[in-house]
Amino acid sequence: MLTESELQAILVLLDDSDDEVLEAIESRLFSEGASIIPQLETLWVGNDDPVKAARIEQIIQNINHRDLGMRFENWMHSEQRDLLEACLLVGRIQYPGLNEAVVNNYLDKVRLDAWMALYSAGNPLDRVKILNHILFERNGIAGNQSNYHAPDNSFLHKVIETRAGNPITLSCLYSILAQRLGMPVFGVNLPQHFILAWCEEETPGISDSYNAPKSLNRSDYGKVLFYINPFSHGQIFLKKNIDDFLAAIKTQPRPEFYEPCNNLEIIRRVLRNLHFSYGELQNKDKMNRISDYMNILGMRGETSAQDEDEN
Repeated sequence: MLTESELQAILVLLDDSDDEVLEAIESRLFSEGASIIPQLETLWVGNDDPVKAARIEQIIQNINHRDLGMRFENWMHSEQRDLLEACLLVGRIQYPGLNEAVVNNYLDKVRLDAWMALYSAGNPLDRVKILNHILFERNGIAGNQSNYHAPDNSFLHKVIETRAGNPITLSCLYSILAQRLGMPVFGVNLPQHFILAWCEEETPGISDSYNAPKSLNRSDYGKVLFYINPFSHGQIFLKKNIDDFLAAIKTQPRPEFYEPCNNLEIIRRVLRNLHFSYGELQNKDKMNRISDYMNILGMRGETSAQDEDEN
């Protein structure tokens, strides 16, 4: 890590008009990797020189972009493809210095509150009602109706901070918590909306709310028993309701509209939404950067949100 005096020396050179000097500075900072970002952010926030501040900001964005690309690549090829890990990577697109400890502390607190209440739950419906109460009533989590397409709705840590999000990010939060409580809840890639499914427990005792792992495997569970809509405070509904929804939006039913999807498909959809949100703001730079991450996740050439702007 660079010393304070080395950083100050670099800062002096940032108003140099020589492109070669600026490239050398950026190359030196790049060699430090993402660990240098907090120091650069401190310099950026405390700098009164608009030229230097703008160049520091650009360097932070470039370092973060390269680091995130490598981290998305690693996640893509990991065996687990942990949903929370990917959600935090998405958050770093806009907030490179986000504090993961705050997110994990929140999840631990809500999980503990829910676990202590679940002793009285005798069936899946009761368990969902308890988690709904903890998350939506006690913690005030809700769908962002007033600013539906805001980019912050796609960042899990901002949803936790503001208590508002879009359907897919609320579903991510809900399923992460549910699975940590041993509840077999998985995402469903419904057109123009994103929902969750509760799957049947085939092996008695597999869903132990106290000893549950951080994430569950869809293959360990059976058929879908019912669906959950986190954007509507955890409303519970059945297959017939999906049939009615598809008919209302004039979409032919397909098997994948009823069955859980994997975490890669979830994150792909999150990025489509985010690309659309920045498109609404005409932020070309952010759109291009997100396109790079989409390419890494096997979405090469897919730069339009299509129907995803509704979820």
